[in-house]
Amino acid sequence: MNKPTFPLSDIYTASTASKEFEIPYSTIKDDLNRNHKFSDQIKRGLVKKEGRVWLITRQAIQEVYDK
Repeated sequence: MNKPTFPLSDIYTASTASKEFEIPYSTIKDDLNRNHKFSDQIKRGLVKKEGRVWLITRQAIQEVYDK
């Protein structure tokens, strides 16, 4: 399976995604950890956890939040 590739400008931490897309940080964190709203995006390689940091693509944010 080919993994998707993205320019670095389209990859955010949960914190920077919060600022960029004007979504509360707590909403993004809850949707990643508790609400599992990003399950499909994780399976498709659009979201990944590195250590304690979530990396989220612009595409994943747009899909989940219709931004």
